[in-house]
Amino acid sequence: MKFKSERDILVDALGGAARVVSTRSPGATSGILLALSGNQLTITGTDLDLTVRTVVDVIGYEDGACVVPARLITDAVRSLSSGAVTISAKDETVEISLDRAKFSLRTFNVVDYPKLPAIPTPSTSLAALELTQGLTQVVRASSNDDARPLLTGVLFTPEATGLRLVATDSYRLAIRDLAGATNIGGEKDLLVPSKALQELQRAASSLSLDAEISVSITDAEICFTAGLTTISSRLIDGNYPDYRQLIPVSYPNQLRVAKDTLLTSLRRAKLLANDQTSSVRLTLTASGVDITTQSHDKGEVTDNVDGDYVGEELTIAFNPAFLIEGIEAVNGDEVILETSDSSRPAMIHGVDDVTYRYLLMPVRVQ
Repeated sequence: MKFKSERDILVDALGGAARVVSTRSPGATSGILLALSGNQLTITGTDLDLTVRTVVDVIGYEDGACVVPARLITDAVRSLSSGAVTISAKDETVEISLDRAKFSLRTFNVVDYPKLPAIPTPSTSLAALELTQGLTQVVRASSNDDARPLLTGVLFTPEATGLRLVATDSYRLAIRDLAGATNIGGEKDLLVPSKALQELQRAASSLSLDAEISVSITDAEICFTAGLTTISSRLIDGNYPDYRQLIPVSYPNQLRVAKDTLLTSLRRAKLLANDQTSSVRLTLTASGVDITTQSHDKGEVTDNVDGDYVGEELTIAFNPAFLIEGIEAVNGDEVILETSDSSRPAMIHGVDDVTYRYLLMPVRVQ
């Protein structure tokens, strides 16, 4: 196998494949499969639950395939200068060269690489821009705790108006409604691992504004195709928690405030609240919100942000990182914070757009 490709294009494709390769897997399963046919190079990485395949246009000289250590080849190509990289594989070695620099790396046996199923024919598609914007808003609320696998994914659930995306880590809940979008699972709920969706966001970042993402589904797997990259992932099996019962019908207190001003103040407060037990206190008053963070070791920061508040004066505290992430995801220049009391979840959303909602549990105020 031998081909030539621009370094930057190759680095992006190798990086996507390398991110999903399991570092705990021995032998060929810890590698990236490079398969050349004509002037098309397919770069594949998998941990058997998640697979990323990217097709790259190259100058092909000799068809063939090889399996190379994932992180090593990615770092090697990234370390080269910009320009056309030549890669050739023969026997148990792959050579990577550009100008005077050359790497000679040991390869794995191609026959030992996992036999992956073919990419199924797409059954539907979604607008790439709307889907990726929705994923940006909700994926952040999913859990990283593998001991609770149901919470490590995003729920794709049908609604009367379209498709709903839901994620929670039990401390916060993010919901995004995609009005008019195709219910990709029909009448069924689908629970898609967040790791796969993060890769989908990366793959879709270079697509045009009017691009579509193709979707195909089998009994146990979902497959997204964004441009020249395909992400295949096993679905998470199980019943997602009933999130609807967590959402109050109404709130007696409502703060309307400028989004960027509030975020700037909260980021200042977070400087003194950088451990898991820290919190930021919001005192809601008729003139706006007083923001306070105290640290026994570091000191105290206070601030005030003007806003329109309707309701009883109260003080409520939150994990500052979770609060900032929820507000950042709101579309528009202003944000609404709705509360019941200092011990019940608060709701965050936009002023005119409630297609995105973020429910956040408060922390106990000492």
